[in-house]
Amino acid sequence: MPAPEGITYTSDHEVSEDGSVTFKCSTDPDAWRWVKLPPSHPIVIQTFNYFISVECSAARGTLDPSKWSALTWMSWEIGEAGAGIPVRGTMGNRADGEKIGFGIELFDAEDRLVYRTAGKGVVFQTRNFEGWRSKAKKELDADKQPPPFAFAPREAVRALDCEHTLIAPLDDGATETEALITNANGMPPGSRFLDGSGDHVNAVHLAEVGRQFCALLLGQPDVQLSGGEISFTRYVEMNVPFSIALTNRAEGAIEMMIEQAGKPCTSLIYRLAEDRA
Repeated sequence: MPAPEGITYTSDHEVSEDGSVTFKCSTDPDAWRWVKLPPSHPIVIQTFNYFISVECSAARGTLDPSKWSALTWMSWEIGEAGAGIPVRGTMGNRADGEKIGFGIELFDAEDRLVYRTAGKGVVFQTRNFEGWRSKAKKELDADKQPPPFAFAPREAVRALDCEHTLIAPLDDGATETEALITNANGMPPGSRFLDGSGDHVNAVHLAEVGRQFCALLLGQPDVQLSGGEISFTRYVEMNVPFSIALTNRAEGAIEMMIEQAGKPCTSLIYRLAEDRA
């Protein structure tokens, strides 16, 4: 996910002996448009999670830009009610051997906890990533033009101004529908808030697909979340439709599975805010 040229989201890094990093956060909405979104919005959480993990890894000297990496699991929870925009934070080191691991806490100007997240990932040390990805995309014709697709109405999922619906309508009583991510609806300039590598559907896209699915399932366009957990097991290709289905409805939580070409790719658990559960 590219950053605005010449700037970073985090600054004033201080690295401890245990690998943890403290930092300050940018609050500039012109540089980082997503900071203007509601604090519980998955786009916000996934985006800061990415930039903080990358920039703090670079600050402590553990980032190798020549190698591809992948997030395999992440969880998050919203902090204190009424907390403002994050101004500072810490990223703890939870690496296990060659596996990436981190925990992030963000605080506002009044030292209230805004978010707490954790993540795990892998670095492709030896794999020919480009060759492997080229083969995978070819198998699903991901390099071709996307097929015709009927998206749900924007108002049904509270898509923000100039943003797009990513999923198809959910029929009455149904618990499964399809989604499609393309350059037009999931990358700049078509989207102001969504971005990614362009190689595949990224975590931020899948998180927003999950939110839109919950909005349709509950009939609540402005569905509010208090936290969640996502496991990424297989890349989802752009320009190729994929399914999202309800797998379990527990008290205060919605569990979902994303599949493409009949293969499980991503599992999601979204916890609903108490006043909306």
